Amino acid sequence: MCGGARRAHHAREEAKREANRQANEFAAQLEAQERANQAMIEALKPGEQKYTPPPMSVGAALGTQGVRPRKSRKASTLGAGRGISSLRIPLNVGAQAGGTNIPT
Repeated sequence: MCGGARRAHHAREEAKREANRQANEFAAQLEAQERANQAMIEALKPGEQKYTPPPMSVGAALGTQGVRPRKSRKASTLGAGRGISSLRIPLNVGAQAGGTNIPT
C-alpha cells in the first residue's frame, strides 16, 4: 500500500503544479489585456487641439472694406459715355467755315 499512497501523493502534487501553471497563465493574459485596454484608452483620448481662427469673409481677408454698393445702369452708361466722348476727334472746330478739321 505504500506504493499506492506515493503514486496518489505525486498525482496530487502534479495536479497542484498544473493548477498553478494555469492560474499564472491566466493572470498573464489578464495583465496583457489590461495593458492593451489602457493603450486603447490613451489612443482614444482627444489630443491637444490646434487653434483655428474664426471664419472670415473673403473681402475681410483681402483687406477691403466689404462689398461695394451696386451702381445704377444710368450712372454706369453716363460714365461710359463721358469716357468715349473724350476719345473722339472734335469736328467743325476752329476758324474754318463749314468744313471739317480733317485734312484732305
